[in-house]
Amino acid sequence: MPDTIHACFAEVAQKFADRTALMRKVDGKYQGITYAELSGTVDALAAGLAERGVRPGSMVGIYSYNRPEWVATDLAVAKLGAILIPVYHTLGAEAIRYILNDAGVTHLIVESPELFANITRILPEVPPLRDVVTVYGEQSRSRAGKQLLNFEQLRKAGAEALKQNPKLGEPHKPAPDDLFTVCYTSGTTGEPKGAMLTHRNVLSNVQALIPLFGINEHDVLVSFLPLCHMFERTGGYYCMLMAGGAIAYAESVQTIREDVQLARPTVMIVVPRVLEKVYGAVQDKVLTGPALNRMLMVSTLRTYSRYARLKTSRQRISLWLRTKHWLLGKLVVNKLTQLGGGRLRLLVSASAPLDRRLARTIRNLGFNLLEGYGLTETSPAVCVAIPGLERVGTVGKPLKDVDVRIGPNDEILVRGPNVMQGYLNKPKETAAVIDTEGWFHTGDQGKFDPEGNLIITGRIKELIVSSYGKKIAPVAVEQAIAQSKYVEQVMVYGDNRPFLTALVVPSPLALEGFARERGIALKHYTDVLDHPEVLKLYDKEIKEALAGFAQYEQVHRFWLIPNPLTVENQLLTPSLKIRRPQVVAAFHDEIEKMYEGH
Repeated sequence: MPDTIHACFAEVAQKFADRTALMRKVDGKYQGITYAELSGTVDALAAGLAERGVRPGSMVGIYSYNRPEWVATDLAVAKLGAILIPVYHTLGAEAIRYILNDAGVTHLIVESPELFANITRILPEVPPLRDVVTVYGEQSRSRAGKQLLNFEQLRKAGAEALKQNPKLGEPHKPAPDDLFTVCYTSGTTGEPKGAMLTHRNVLSNVQALIPLFGINEHDVLVSFLPLCHMFERTGGYYCMLMAGGAIAYAESVQTIREDVQLARPTVMIVVPRVLEKVYGAVQDKVLTGPALNRMLMVSTLRTYSRYARLKTSRQRISLWLRTKHWLLGKLVVNKLTQLGGGRLRLLVSASAPLDRRLARTIRNLGFNLLEGYGLTETSPAVCVAIPGLERVGTVGKPLKDVDVRIGPNDEILVRGPNVMQGYLNKPKETAAVIDTEGWFHTGDQGKFDPEGNLIITGRIKELIVSSYGKKIAPVAVEQAIAQSKYVEQVMVYGDNRPFLTALVVPSPLALEGFARERGIALKHYTDVLDHPEVLKLYDKEIKEALAGFAQYEQVHRFWLIPNPLTVENQLLTPSLKIRRPQVVAAFHDEIEKMYEGH
């Protein structure tokens, strides 16, 4: 495999010219774009950008959800030796203004009229920006001192320029350690930081993951996690394309189920929250359906759990259990498999810890679920479970050539070819996380099991220290509570306090169903958040969820909040992590009321 991104793509595009590289949905059906067609678009777009002044080292931004134009832009920018700056499509205008100025973005690709409207106000406040290229049908004109161009017109202009001057098609040849992209961390606290990643950083991950997962030209992936997230970009884009696979882009987050049915993927990359919501939806459908369906599901979970346990421990499996396993597979599990399109051979989860019980259930049902661990700063993968050797509750072993050790305060330290150069324009912050020996200090806490698998135990900055000095990792407590079908989101609090409290966002459908069963009048679930029976329900759910936790990890009081934590209200990061300081500030009064008298 070549040692720079565009060179890798060029080699693959020549080898698999007639195979499908990307798929987009048109009129309810997926249409394919071959490697040859994608390569032609990349060449023309690169020439068009070069004509507009993009040079090696130029900063080019893309403000878009996943789509083929995202990939074409990325590869065109790489061909020119320029540097891509991805901007989350969910970010607010102020965060975007900061990123564009910090990176010195000169050209920006924008997906839609809605996203363009979001940044119109800040355009005059971004001096380096010269061109805004719209993917939709915007005509060329000047706006706020910037030149507006249309993506398709730029591509056609580039194609024409290539005819007139074929030398424009010659790619820049960067060194492996040249800067390739700057990815801004979502930042649960403070301003975003731009992680500077090189060609070597990213390709070290790609070269390790493709053989580990056995990705090849026959694989298909449905892409729906934001490409701005390095987990999706490396695992769901570079690994697929560099192996000759095909990527189908989800029309939207709301259409994922339909898109999966149409594209029938063999590989899916997800975050735990997606698995939790899918499993919760299946549970709700079963529990509210006919009694026979409930009996079959309960029997399936028990049978498959026992079967998996005996198989793992290499104990004898009786003929009756094998027969029952086969029968329930036909009646129940095959239908669950069809939810994933029927061809899914690999399900990769990362970005946040996955509840152990849910992971075990998914694996018991026959889904090949692998967990991994990484960060934007590590391109992103650090550890991934080895197929066939995965262990529930762990995130696998370090990738090839990646060293991991546990430092003071149980902090996970990483050193290897995947570790970033540093944070753009932030030498102090860089020195604070990369020591003189090259170890990157992740801020996460962990330990190794006897077999060398990494177990994530918490995050140093999120660690709660009670007024009694007890140290509590909140994520495990939150995960347990979130298993309740009545809980949509939860954040645990208790720093310098005598006990833990929780802010709980109810699951609207489940709560409304409970209220109707009890004859509680309501128009909307928010009408009953202070109803005694509802409060009793949530108290019971939380106590049951935390039955196996230590006394100091118990939640003594909770508050039901009516609106979810979202990226839009700035209480979640773009990668859906809780912004704890912001949540505490937003619900200061409610938190104080929970500690009244203490």
